[in-house]
Amino acid sequence: MKLQVNIFPHTIELLGQRIGLSVPIAFFVVLALVIALALIRLLVIPRFQKVPRGFQSVLEMAVDGILRFARSRVGHAAEFVAPVTMTLMCYVFFTTFVEIFGLPPATEDLNCTIALGLCSFIMVNVTGLKFLGLKGRLKNLSTPSPAVMPIKMMTDMITPFSMGIRLFSNVLVGGVIMQLIYAVVPIVLPAIIASYFNLLHVMIQTFVFGLLSLIYTGEAVE
Repeated sequence: MKLQVNIFPHTIELLGQRIGLSVPIAFFVVLALVIALALIRLLVIPRFQKVPRGFQSVLEMAVDGILRFARSRVGHAAEFVAPVTMTLMCYVFFTTFVEIFGLPPATEDLNCTIALGLCSFIMVNVTGLKFLGLKGRLKNLSTPSPAVMPIKMMTDMITPFSMGIRLFSNVLVGGVIMQLIYAVVPIVLPAIIASYFNLLHVMIQTFVFGLLSLIYTGEAVE
């Protein structure tokens, strides 16, 4: 079996234009999530009980978990940051998890991961300005000395690209590892291994992306 590694995104032709396959994949994943959330809002949440059970318990644990996770990193800004962080993490998880169905993950496209990094960058700076103001944000960047301000600004500008490249490379390497497993493991095992590795790999990448976003936000509001 010949191992093939391609850093360029899969493309399709749509309305006479060549676009990355990550675009329609991400679109349909987000559409499915929006429909699912709308159904939950209309059919499930109105039936919530004081003592949670079943699916209500899962939802409350997820929301409470991300809120606690945010509080541990950004403190008082958690209520503002947690919903955005959870949105980004859900996007990373589901647009990567589609790989288990034989579809190329949207996060295997560098354009997608850089865009996610830019979204995180916007969240970091909007949060910093909201809780510190412009003067406080500039003071934060010039601490402990005004001489470090250009370095800190450059670091902030590089952050979205470093996050995007890190996510892209990790997803790409995960795909390479799966090709190696398919090449060396007997036919009966790959499906089991692929399902386990895919889920574990996606959860790790989702957690790390959310963690980095919160760490950078915490630095912006400290």
